[in-house]
Amino acid sequence: MTTGRLIFLLFGTATGLSVFFSIFWVFVKCGLLCFGGGSVLVPVYLDFFVGPDAPYLQLAPEDFGNLLAITQMTPGPISINAATFFGYRWAGIVGSFTATFGLLFPSFVLMTVALRSLERWKKNPIVQGLLWGVAPATIGMMVLATLVFLEMSVFSGDIPWRSLFAGEALPEGFRVRPLAVLLVAFSAWALYTKRFHIMTLVIICSVAGALLFPVLGC
Repeated sequence: MTTGRLIFLLFGTATGLSVFFSIFWVFVKCGLLCFGGGSVLVPVYLDFFVGPDAPYLQLAPEDFGNLLAITQMTPGPISINAATFFGYRWAGIVGSFTATFGLLFPSFVLMTVALRSLERWKKNPIVQGLLWGVAPATIGMMVLATLVFLEMSVFSGDIPWRSLFAGEALPEGFRVRPLAVLLVAFSAWALYTKRFHIMTLVIICSVAGALLFPVLGC
């Protein structure tokens, strides 16, 4: 089979090929920002794929929340599972492979370079400065990711920061979900005391949500 025939079978047309190149490039950019774990990409995914103003896909926030819940219960990091899903929604099965490969490509290249030259450059002040500067940015992205998770689980919507800082009444309909607060507190205690394995904890909380949410409605 010729290369041209293989490309046609995978991508169909030149237009299709450009779509898959776009998918690859978007997720390469995401991969370059993936410092400190997959959770830091949550705000990036929100900006790229969620809401009517997103440049790609424009998913509903509820769909994104369901996706994140699924990524917690399936094997693999959040960032890779989400990339696979976004790629599939964008361009089917080939799109999912393209998105996943694009996300992992920068890590593969950077780790290969780093491993080959780690001993030579690890004491370089510029390299040390880069690592030092990345750390607080990564923490900031993880904090933002935590707030996103809170808005999709503990709270009934976006946190009304303007009302909170201005001392105004909270918007109608905004509330705290007591069941979610209890599950967060229980999970934090269980992880801190190492009472449960993470996967066991996820299953416990999932079962609790399935049994109690329809009854309590919160």
